[in-house]
Amino acid sequence: MKETFIITLLTIILFLPQNANAQVLHTENFNVILDTAKVLKGNFAPSFRYRNLKEDFLEIANTADVSVRLGKHAFTIANRIEYSFLGDDNILSGGFLYLEYVNIQSKKVAFEPFYQMHWNEVRGLDTKYAGGTNLRWRVLVEKNTGLYFAIGSLFEFERWNYSGVPDASLPVDQSDIEVNRFRGNSYVSLKKSFGDLFDLDISGYYQPNLTNFFQSYRLASSFELTYKITKYIGLRLLYQNIYDSAPLVPIDKLYHDINFGIIISF
Repeated sequence: MKETFIITLLTIILFLPQNANAQVLHTENFNVILDTAKVLKGNFAPSFRYRNLKEDFLEIANTADVSVRLGKHAFTIANRIEYSFLGDDNILSGGFLYLEYVNIQSKKVAFEPFYQMHWNEVRGLDTKYAGGTNLRWRVLVEKNTGLYFAIGSLFEFERWNYSGVPDASLPVDQSDIEVNRFRGNSYVSLKKSFGDLFDLDISGYYQPNLTNFFQSYRLASSFELTYKITKYIGLRLLYQNIYDSAPLVPIDKLYHDINFGIIISF
């Protein structure tokens, strides 16, 4: 029965689309080791995609994150690299780098300074840099369940071009657009284990522009379900979305990201 289930999931992998993150990083999908005795944790999730477009399209990508805890201090580094081949062109088409330091104040409260850099040529996001800090609160922690809430702020720089805009929506002036701004940053996260077979991670994010809370904001959510084949290898279904109420270029406000693949953990 277990072997049949594994084969079915592997088959589904071939038919699910995969995309890169855009403006919001779903950081709760990275390792959180505040509630375990572990000193080191990590994940690696390689992926491969082929499409027969007007020219052959091949994409090789890898997402990885590693967390280290030393007493009341924890450090996380996460990155994703997407390298694409479209005909004779080679493109570093998307990815991110995320760095986080956690200072554990008590059993309930921790400070989370962070820095992130990411890009997504498919959407037209040439470069983004952001840094900020959160105050994280452990609302509920039990043997197999954790509920967390965080609130903070960040400062971001973004540079956009029109590579992701449909031809019908292209303006006359297609110069790059740059913006610097402060945003609020908050999230809620639920993590739950179902025995030795499944891990569930659900999170939601809200990032308002501090100068206009209700007209310029981003919403994001994430659903992650991991089926553990062994202690170190699993199959992961990851769905993420981002809603930007006021994108800088005329692209869809709602962005979806679906990933189904193998994950290697330690």
